[in-house]
Amino acid sequence: MTRHLAAFLTAAAACGNGSGSATFNGTVHGQSMTPKDYISSPATVSFASGTAPVAAIVISDAGAACTRLAANQEPKSSRSLVIFLSDVDRGSGVFGVPSGLATYTVFTVGSGAPPTHFAVASFGVNDASCNQIAAQSATAVAGTVALTGIADGAYAGTYDLSFDSGDRVTGAFNTAVCRALATYLANSTHGCG
Repeated sequence: MTRHLAAFLTAAAACGNGSGSATFNGTVHGQSMTPKDYISSPATVSFASGTAPVAAIVISDAGAACTRLAANQEPKSSRSLVIFLSDVDRGSGVFGVPSGLATYTVFTVGSGAPPTHFAVASFGVNDASCNQIAAQSATAVAGTVALTGIADGAYAGTYDLSFDSGDRVTGAFNTAVCRALATYLANSTHGCG
């Protein structure tokens, strides 16, 4: 999950249609970010325990990423916050894309059963060759994401996340739909653009 999520989060940015908004307050490993793109899509992602359908949300300082994602390319020299949200049906154990508004608790693999509404989040930094800079990237280990709006793959909400780096960031998002995001996540290798 970590490599796949890290590759994804540094690769994604927003659709080029200019809709949506996001804020990012705080730093991770001293890295701040001014969001330029805010995209989302229902998607299926790989975790260490298997695959799960999620609401994939990306907040990034790269531009025109939906176009890049459609070309299966990661953006160079960029920072991104990636959030995956999923619901768990306690009766059947089946995971699903969020269907209603709720507060999602950060879940880390290996910490037991996920809560009914769980989030996985990471902050990643890419260099000019689209390689992740591990010393400037981090995984969320605590916090919540409050989902306040759902509209055909676009999501709105707020987040309060604590990372394994000891940093904490907060903010809000109102994303634009980018269907290429789901296709990008289904690919295991990506170009650099």
